[in-house]
Amino acid sequence: MITPIELQSKTFKNGIGYDKKDVDNFLNELQSGYETIYKEKMELSDKINTLNEGLNYYKTIEKTLQKALVLAEQTAEDTKESARKQAKAIVEEAKGKAQLILSDASNEFNKIQQQTIQLIRQYEAYKTQFKHLAASQCELLESESFQIHIADLNLFIEREEPNKAKEVPESKSLDLNKEVKIKQIKPETEDEDFEFYNLNEDEQE
Repeated sequence: MITPIELQSKTFKNGIGYDKKDVDNFLNELQSGYETIYKEKMELSDKINTLNEGLNYYKTIEKTLQKALVLAEQTAEDTKESARKQAKAIVEEAKGKAQLILSDASNEFNKIQQQTIQLIRQYEAYKTQFKHLAASQCELLESESFQIHIADLNLFIEREEPNKAKEVPESKSLDLNKEVKIKQIKPETEDEDFEFYNLNEDEQE
């Protein structure tokens, strides 16, 4: 494009046909108008360049923001996925611990229950044995081995005290006012694991 300076320095050859003055005036007007248009064009070009630079800047910012947004979305998704996995792991761990606690508690309960049942059985067995022992002792006390024969006792007394022989009442009742001493008598059989005592009057020294 021709600049205003080039247009101003443009010369024409002298010749017949056009008036030089008219041509110069026209060229001056043309130069002035063209110069104005050229300046406006340059200003517009500068503005366009500035706008393009700004546009490029904003485009760069937009790309950066888009990348940041994509990165933020990816980070958020990764964070949520990590949180879900961590929460799932925590829940699974809690379930495992709870199951272990329940299992231990159940085993301990069963152990205590078995011990309780065993103690109850031992108690019942001991109670039964004690009943049998008490019954056998009662039967033993009622047996002939524990019966005191008054006649035999009186004969023994008469032998010990020949000078103090006394008649035994026909009712064969023992005089409780007399002082007697307990004399140990051996069991009649070897199966009897007990000893019983016989009553006798105090022997005179």
